[in-house]
Amino acid sequence: MTSITQVIRDASTVLSADSVTVRFGGIHALRGVDLKVQAGTIVGLIGPNGAGKSTLLGVLSGDVRPQSGQVQLDGEPATGMPPQVRVRRGVGRTFQQPEVFGALTIREHLSLARRLDVSPLRVWTDPLTGAHLRPDPAEDAAVGELIDMLGLAELANRHVGGLPLGVCRLVEIGRALATGPKVVLLDEPFSGLNAVESRRLTDALARVVASQAVAMLLVEHDVDIVFELSNRVYVLDFGKIIAEGTPDEIRRNAAVRAAYLGEEQDASKSAALTVNPREESLAAREAPVQLRVEGLTVRYGSAQALEEVTFSVQQGSVTALLGANGAGKSTLARALSGLIAVDSGRIEFEGEDLAGRPAHEIRRLGLAYLPEGRGVFPALTVKENLDIAVQHVDKRGRVDAISGAIEMFPVLGDRRNQLAGTLSGGEQQMLALARVLADPPKLLIADEVSLGLAPKIVDEVFAGLGRAIDMGVSLIVIEQFVHKALELADRCHFLRRGSLLWSGPASQARGEVMDLYLGTAAETPVEAAEVRQELPAL
Repeated sequence: MTSITQVIRDASTVLSADSVTVRFGGIHALRGVDLKVQAGTIVGLIGPNGAGKSTLLGVLSGDVRPQSGQVQLDGEPATGMPPQVRVRRGVGRTFQQPEVFGALTIREHLSLARRLDVSPLRVWTDPLTGAHLRPDPAEDAAVGELIDMLGLAELANRHVGGLPLGVCRLVEIGRALATGPKVVLLDEPFSGLNAVESRRLTDALARVVASQAVAMLLVEHDVDIVFELSNRVYVLDFGKIIAEGTPDEIRRNAAVRAAYLGEEQDASKSAALTVNPREESLAAREAPVQLRVEGLTVRYGSAQALEEVTFSVQQGSVTALLGANGAGKSTLARALSGLIAVDSGRIEFEGEDLAGRPAHEIRRLGLAYLPEGRGVFPALTVKENLDIAVQHVDKRGRVDAISGAIEMFPVLGDRRNQLAGTLSGGEQQMLALARVLADPPKLLIADEVSLGLAPKIVDEVFAGLGRAIDMGVSLIVIEQFVHKALELADRCHFLRRGSLLWSGPASQARGEVMDLYLGTAAETPVEAAEVRQELPAL
């Protein structure tokens, strides 16, 4: 019997990246990346948030031009080839948000896409002449076969508008397949799907590869699905390929585990963290609950971003909120801070019900959100950014508030008259944190403060979070540098697909968190009743 490894070795390479490097200004998004996708295989591409996965997909699809390196399609150079030409040459692609036409049926989507392969001009002329509505026996047979393969026969004549997200993703994949591709680039196709939709999509992709011998490059944060589907997996971290191998090899790879934890691992180290002294202190003095969240559910259209999330935050504590990109962490932060509406559930902050309150009112109550992406005003100076942040501080206290913020990050004092948009990425993040702490909140939600920063700058930013703790600010830390979040935290919550899968003391989290990231732990959502045992009745 021929092994999977032998099949891969014998298969021809349909798409490859050779020493690809991409820079955006001074940031290296990709550094000499090599990757091969071979016929009839599914290749997985994983890595922490900000690793460069989307940039690499852009290079392979023709949307991003690398500064150096080559892309080859079927052994021929394709580096300068525009996206539309690559599609005709056999590169299909899907996107994180399905790009579908609500007024067309599933069958019409696939028929139009098939005509791009058979007669490209008809894609433009058919909608104008109505030819896409006329029967074509050969086309109907080919499209019908694809519809059956994707399990969409019962919905084939339904308009796509209003269909569930899982069905829309299948339609987008079917449209890519209808163009007759040699390889399909899948950009987080499982994002936002529930367990039933995910299983349906997993089965469909497996059937497609088995029956059509089309290759796929799967970018996905749910590593369980990547490991289940992929013949081979590449791991990106900070723009570099740090590992390549079978799913089992990647699961055991120390460098991969280090990348997801954000630190160098030593096999001799215990999986447990040293107990944070603050953790023992909180337990000893029975710190009051500051934030209560019960049964929180948030949907974006048909996509469920959070499902029945329940947890609490004690006053003076630090909570690490962890999970892969797309798990629902930022959605939770935005819901708590009033930036998005919730579908159901309850949020209570220091006895105040936050339901329906606008974001600015929640901030004045003492709950602040520092979003991913360095929230500063680029056209204003450092000093002007800080002036805006302290508008609600008593006039006599504003000078002291700004001075205190600058003391946290002395480099800002040297840059006080410099436009914020001309600061380095690290300096902008320091300014964003200084703005929040100039008028200290009672609870700060810090969302990916390390994203895109060099390790030394990450240390400085985390030192700023440490100073916030010293000021008595409670923290919820959403972070890709897991080890730093856990070293800072008293408690940890792990989200996957919008559900709370694990909660416990940060000192006990490392082994559990690693198993959840790399799919070696059973997925049993934390029952709300288990969490409610810690909470007095609302």
